[in-house]
Amino acid sequence: MGTIHAVDYMRRFCSNLGMTNQEVKAAQEIVQKSEELDIRRSPISIAAAVIYIVTQLSNEKKALKDISLATRVAEGTIKNSYKDLYPHISRLIPSWFAKEGDLKNLCKS
Repeated sequence: MGTIHAVDYMRRFCSNLGMTNQEVKAAQEIVQKSEELDIRRSPISIAAAVIYIVTQLSNEKKALKDISLATRVAEGTIKNSYKDLYPHISRLIPSWFAKEGDLKNLCKS
């Protein structure tokens, strides 16, 4: 049995939320880049936080509550994982998905 990574959850969670192929691709890239960081969160929490980030940058924003229901990760846990990822956000988000100006619209908490 191998190690579970956040990317293992992405396709199912993104599908459950009706995300576009471009959003799914961005989420998968972000998760892969996040594995290089020392974020001490469970893979499922990281996946949920990345989905939150991607949907906040897209035209079809998803409520935190909806992401929580689709991923079965508590809203507070998603927020805490988001806070851990936020300082690295400019390195994580693919430039083809969002520009630097878009990143400034993300909340810090």
